[in-house]
Amino acid sequence: MSGVDRENSNTRHPSKQIVILGSGFAGIEVLKNLQKKLSYKNVEITLVSKDNFILFTPMLPEVASGMIETRHVVTTVRSFCKHANFYEANVESIDLDGKQIVITHTIGRQSQPSDWREHTLKYDYLVIALGSENNFFGISEIEANAFTMKNIDDAIILRNHMINILEQANLEQDNHDLRKSLLTFVVVGGGFSGVETVGAVNDFVRESIKQYYPNIYMSDVRVILVSATDKILEQIDEGLGKFALEKLKEGGVEFIMNTQVKGATKNKAILHDDTVISCYSLIWTAGVTPNKLIANLQCEHDKGHRIIANDYLEVPAHDGVYALGDCASITDPHTGKPYPPTAQHAIRQGKVAAKNIVSAIKGKREGKKKKFDYKTKGMMAEIGKRTGVAILFGRIRLHGFLAWWLWRSYYLANLPTAKKKLKVMGDWTSDLLFKPDVSQVS
Repeated sequence: MSGVDRENSNTRHPSKQIVILGSGFAGIEVLKNLQKKLSYKNVEITLVSKDNFILFTPMLPEVASGMIETRHVVTTVRSFCKHANFYEANVESIDLDGKQIVITHTIGRQSQPSDWREHTLKYDYLVIALGSENNFFGISEIEANAFTMKNIDDAIILRNHMINILEQANLEQDNHDLRKSLLTFVVVGGGFSGVETVGAVNDFVRESIKQYYPNIYMSDVRVILVSATDKILEQIDEGLGKFALEKLKEGGVEFIMNTQVKGATKNKAILHDDTVISCYSLIWTAGVTPNKLIANLQCEHDKGHRIIANDYLEVPAHDGVYALGDCASITDPHTGKPYPPTAQHAIRQGKVAAKNIVSAIKGKREGKKKKFDYKTKGMMAEIGKRTGVAILFGRIRLHGFLAWWLWRSYYLANLPTAKKKLKVMGDWTSDLLFKPDVSQVS
């Protein structure tokens, strides 16, 4: 593989090697900005990711509900690689002192590989933007039995499961208890992901029953959100959180507040007070954490195992290493707290990290380092069909149709390519005109 085992072929490569780990919002933004500002004759840029696409995560709940087609929220990484290498591989280890990375990839069929190959990348500058993974807080029962909403596979699996559950419930005419258990959907987590997921699940299940399953009684359906606190959407605003809660209640969602889920089996969720909810659909959105590679990296971490980065997004004591996105802990100078792990922050961090790398390569005469100092422009959540909540610039509060329209407009504008924008617009238009699709696809 050309350009990979660089320790054996340094003379064939440009003077500076930049390696970006991760193809999320932060990693792709670094890549785009570096390619604009640096000459590819003097620098080689390499991006490594286990996926060969960037996933537009804000629209995952709409993929799970079938409103948006799967491929319309993913864009191939290679469409951004104008003067850069891309390797689809797993990052096995990072040696910050030796300035090298070990990556691995499969040979042959991905599900049943005939071999694993290992390669080493040397770097002068490293950007760590490996995101996060689901945090089950050490509860193996939940990890084994819950659905999640973190990647594109999760959305596909959940959608197929919901449709299959409706088909099963349609057959169980005589066993009322089993039928009610099948039609009980429990979402854990009162943050953005949980609230948007419960809204999408509720709309999809009830609309599908209304259109296709006349033998299923709507009174048998339970969609429940379990929150560990007495509020939802605490990141936005207490008043808007209350509006979202009441609006979801109007749509049929039940809430269990100040409660944690402590266990699960294939057909039940167990609450911390030993209450048992009979269900076959437990969806976990209660937290994220960096992966073990990040947590075990030889550098400073915060209590959540995220890499601590300074105001310039640099990892202290490791020259040329930057951390950003979900796996980084960067302190907001205005609040003294870490910036939230949102897409808008990751994109801005990517721009700043790229600028600082360019400044370091070109020298002090041609540029100065830039601090990351960003005030959140706003936060929004979609809480069901044509309903949303939003807070803009910390003081403008919106809810209902206007907030929903703003949510759609903002995220449509931020989709990576014109092609994807048109496809998503087509999906939304189709959803307005036609019944939901209950075909199971893999």
